[in-house]
Amino acid sequence: MIAFNVQPLAQKNLTGIGFYAASTLRELVSSSSDFEMHVFDFLGRNEAHVNVENNLGLPYDKNRLHVVKNMPLGAYIRLGKGGRICPYEKLTSSSADMTVFFNYLVPQGLKGKSVITIYDMVCMRYPETMDDRNRRLLQKHLKPSALKADAIVTISEFSKSEIKELLGIPDERIFVAPCGTDTSYYQPFTSEEEELGARKRISEKYSADKYLLYVGTLEPRKNIKTIVKAFEKASADLPDVKLVLAGGVGWHSEETLAAINDSPVKDRIVQTGYITQEEKRDLYRCAQAFVYPSIYEGFGMPVTEAMACGTYPIISNTSSLPEVTGDLALKVDAMDADAFAEAFIKVCSSEPDEAIREQLIARASSYSWQDAANTYKQAFSFVSRETL
Repeated sequence: MIAFNVQPLAQKNLTGIGFYAASTLRELVSSSSDFEMHVFDFLGRNEAHVNVENNLGLPYDKNRLHVVKNMPLGAYIRLGKGGRICPYEKLTSSSADMTVFFNYLVPQGLKGKSVITIYDMVCMRYPETMDDRNRRLLQKHLKPSALKADAIVTISEFSKSEIKELLGIPDERIFVAPCGTDTSYYQPFTSEEEELGARKRISEKYSADKYLLYVGTLEPRKNIKTIVKAFEKASADLPDVKLVLAGGVGWHSEETLAAINDSPVKDRIVQTGYITQEEKRDLYRCAQAFVYPSIYEGFGMPVTEAMACGTYPIISNTSSLPEVTGDLALKVDAMDADAFAEAFIKVCSSEPDEAIREQLIARASSYSWQDAANTYKQAFSFVSRETL
């Protein structure tokens, strides 16, 4: 039997990791009748079982979800080898032979086989951009987790190379399962009426008729300050264009917020806060271009979502992003505000190219959650063979 630790699904609003875990897990469990799930919910304070059910979005036997209420998962991981006093299998009442962890770390108290998911190596490459608590947790426990795990799944060839270099993991133990794109949802408008409705909603809520769009958390690694500066430089050439920053405020956001609030064009910069999936799709579809200036990414899921909607991406030429977009995006140096400004002007001043648009949609469609699930199954088979 396989167990899935579904901790990333325990929150009401999914993060990128939570969305990846939920989307992959749906494919894995929909074709399986022999699995269990584990979630830690200290004292039952977060109603994790409700969130898991809502986020997974599939009917399942509730007895398959084992809820641990006597300690947080982070506390158990921090015990390190001390966790062996109370093995993970006992703590979770698990009868599984293999446990899958979707969020980087495996407790040292696990006695059985494990597969872990490592999305990127930002904790070693750019630790200063991380939340302090998460940085300390990963810096102390990521390498022991990687060495303990029987297989590792990651989301790009770039991240695989980082894991090999920084953690010393052999090639054959690392499996690449790129983020899928739900092209049944993220797709261009199907009618003029649908488009007019979306544009009206955006205009009424954000007073934005023409805009450049960023989607993601406002945090240092996402490099929002550079595109704010770039937008200032391009603003005179784009007098009717706004910059929409869609997403919640994250850790170490003080400098980012200061850059926005002190900008001479702050009246043309829109902060939406957390948005629904429906609002996100509307924003993708109606944008002049999608801008993703991130310094470091394991994949960059918003980029392929925007591409699936037929929206042209302007990205930083770093980490996994060129791998994900191929030759279809406009790529610039992550810290070059002048280059971003030139890209903004170029794209907003050009007529949409239908042939490029079709290529963007086709490339986004090549990433599927079923393929990601199939890669996990390959990792499971590898672990099973290794134990024979």
